[in-house]
Amino acid sequence: MFVIDSKIKREIPLRNFLSSNVVAICFIFLLTLITLGVSAKEIERPSIWVKKSERPEILNKIQTEPWAKSLFEELKQRVEPIAALNKEDRLKPLKELPLIWNEDKSLAPILPHFRVKGGGSKEQLMLVIKALQDGVDCGVMYYLTQEEKYAACGADILNTYSNALIQMKVHKEGAMNSSWMFPGDHLYEARVIGAQLPIIYDFVYPYLKSGGKVYDLQSSSLVAFDFGQAQRVFKTYVWLALNKGLLDSNWPVLESSSLVHNILALDDPKEIAKKLPYYTHLDTKHQASLKTVAKKFENEGDIWPESFQYSKHVAAFSVYLMTLLDRYDPTLKLGQKYTNIPAAFTSYYDLQYPNNEYPYIGDGHRTYKPEYSALEMSLLLAKLNNNEKQINDFSNYLASSISAGAYDRGHLHNRSYGPSPYYTPLQLLWSVKEIQSTQKVDVAPPRPRTKRLEYAGMNIQRNVSKQNPVKNSLMAFVAGGSYIHGHASGMDMELYGQGHVLGIDGGKGTYRTPIHENYYRLFAAHNSVISNGASASSGDWINLGINRVQSVAMEPAAGEKGVSDKYSFNTSSFYDEFNKVAPANHLRTLALIKLSDTKGYYLDIFRAKSSHEQEFHDYVYHNIGDKVDITSGSKKVKLKADAQRYQAAAKTPWVKHKDYQHPGWHYFEQVKTATTSSQQYEATFTASKLSDESIAMRALIPAGLDIELTTVKAPKAYGASAPYNEKPLPTFVMRHQGETWSNPFTVAYESVTEGEDYAVTAIERLYGKGVFKGVKVNATVDGKSLTQYIIVQENSDDKYEDKKLGIYFEGQFGVITTDEQNKLIDMYIGNGNQLKFKQDSLTTYYKKSAYMKM
Repeated sequence: MFVIDSKIKREIPLRNFLSSNVVAICFIFLLTLITLGVSAKEIERPSIWVKKSERPEILNKIQTEPWAKSLFEELKQRVEPIAALNKEDRLKPLKELPLIWNEDKSLAPILPHFRVKGGGSKEQLMLVIKALQDGVDCGVMYYLTQEEKYAACGADILNTYSNALIQMKVHKEGAMNSSWMFPGDHLYEARVIGAQLPIIYDFVYPYLKSGGKVYDLQSSSLVAFDFGQAQRVFKTYVWLALNKGLLDSNWPVLESSSLVHNILALDDPKEIAKKLPYYTHLDTKHQASLKTVAKKFENEGDIWPESFQYSKHVAAFSVYLMTLLDRYDPTLKLGQKYTNIPAAFTSYYDLQYPNNEYPYIGDGHRTYKPEYSALEMSLLLAKLNNNEKQINDFSNYLASSISAGAYDRGHLHNRSYGPSPYYTPLQLLWSVKEIQSTQKVDVAPPRPRTKRLEYAGMNIQRNVSKQNPVKNSLMAFVAGGSYIHGHASGMDMELYGQGHVLGIDGGKGTYRTPIHENYYRLFAAHNSVISNGASASSGDWINLGINRVQSVAMEPAAGEKGVSDKYSFNTSSFYDEFNKVAPANHLRTLALIKLSDTKGYYLDIFRAKSSHEQEFHDYVYHNIGDKVDITSGSKKVKLKADAQRYQAAAKTPWVKHKDYQHPGWHYFEQVKTATTSSQQYEATFTASKLSDESIAMRALIPAGLDIELTTVKAPKAYGASAPYNEKPLPTFVMRHQGETWSNPFTVAYESVTEGEDYAVTAIERLYGKGVFKGVKVNATVDGKSLTQYIIVQENSDDKYEDKKLGIYFEGQFGVITTDEQNKLIDMYIGNGNQLKFKQDSLTTYYKKSAYMKM
């Protein structure tokens, strides 16, 4: 086949024509497409949070669901005052920003640097964050209403920030965490700046692409938006996330919203496909992928290994991004691959005390609000991945929360101007239309009797009362471990009673202050044992590393029902390896003993030994209250001022995040000590301001161990119930010279409310061949006397026999309860083989635990 060149009248083969002229024409055509910004695979926006195709369904939700209509109206009210098409009105919200003008007025103004010396103020930072949140809300309102005044609002904010950032230096050559508007804190900038800009861009893109103008501050006119400049901004934030983060912490998760949003804001689909794996499964030296993060959630029930506020953020942010990406690309199935991440929210619930407060570990807090947005996202994620169990779990919890009035879907969350990405409009955009529970469930379903939180070395025990469970239930934990924001606590303990955490951990102070570094994070702030006056930490996170508390034995085992609703115990061990004098071994047995539905007590038995020739051990216990009274045989014990007792630690060096003034007890004040004695003591803590009636916790210390008993005022505990979170913490310390392994520290704790009597009336030690074997406890319940023999041995195959009492036990922990006629009421084996009382015998088999009630 041929064509004719009309100028020279000659035949040209068609293949030559195609290889020259046609190719040239095609090149010119493609060049034109590129110039016009058109691509054969152009991304249809919005595409990050929602797609165009989803709009009718969301509008239907607004029209038919009162809660959704309410959210829409609230969202509209937030931005209505700043949404306008008039040029003068469009300037007003931009003028509220802390703009910095160049001497050359032809240049756009920039914004302050933050979190650096001489940088912007907190008030200015709030304005910068608020404007971006306004921009997101405006973008969402444009998507929903198609009214261009909302698009103009979001686009003007986007343009102002893009113009400012592009003139500011990116600190690529800086140290880890160097950044852009926040020169030394990418972690912060990623959340408050980087995460929001792409969302605004995604929503206002249709307006901009169709010729919508943006307000230009330097010319005071409406101009075309600079798409190329915006793309450079997004690429910069992607680069910062991949190159300026910190591994082995929660940083990768906190930075990932910025990473993912900015990747999805890129206009080149090939670039998105290339970069997105850096969130889903590829790591860099400075950024961990979801695949790596998920390894911390290996088992169902696992939570991120930091103090709880950081842990909860990791779960919430990860669920958010998994939901976002499973909506963006349903083939990813991230919710199917990493089901244990949303399952963590069940674990958080299972950690709580009966009054819904949390155990205090590390730099945590006592209370956390339920994260209903994260739970709604978890429900959506479960639906996207057909996870029926999680659909039921989250539906039931949310439905019961709504029914109980604890959760109102029809109100937007209050804005926060702290370091967090802004997701609030997703309450409307993503939340499922209806939440239906599969069964009638209580807003507070029963929690497991016991739980193990491995990274924190935590064993939780509960014995929940049916009658007024918040007041009468028992709950305690023993814990200790090394993790980010963890404390060098040793083998710590908290005790619950009368609706409050009474035996309390010291909590945390203000970061970077001497008392936080040298008291709150160290042994003396915790209900622990200090060996040789020198228990310390080394290595791991900021040199606060300690060995993890190990679970030796526990009944019920973690998550199981247990053989008795009256008794439970756990034995835990801790190796005080970094003790500055000599390492020490610690072994703690904590038992929960219920005498009736309203009466019960804790039994704490703490063994300690060290290779140091002149070893000594101090048992430390803090309890909220106005005071602590020390008595013996109903007589007040004489205490003498002992101001220098703990002050040697104050003379040791302190290098921030490196060397600490262990064990931290030089912060104790009003130190008073009794003479050494082996007599029985009672330490009674009284709190008159927790409620209309006083609440007391009494510690009964049986005779038989030589101790120096000291009372002190410890620094306030931030996790205490008000007003005691602002008051010094009454504390006692027992010191024994020598080991306490063969004859351990032993204390029975019981709490009461004013007008009630203590059930426990006496406690004494039991011995076998001169070795401690447990305690005999006398109690009175409902006017009836009873006696309990609680046998606590070091090993599960140890034997104890008292022929006079008629007791034989082979095992580690057992309880015999008799009435006032010495007739058997019940027997319990927590861990062991056989327990006998006179003619009655209880034998275990493969489970090593059993209960028998007469």
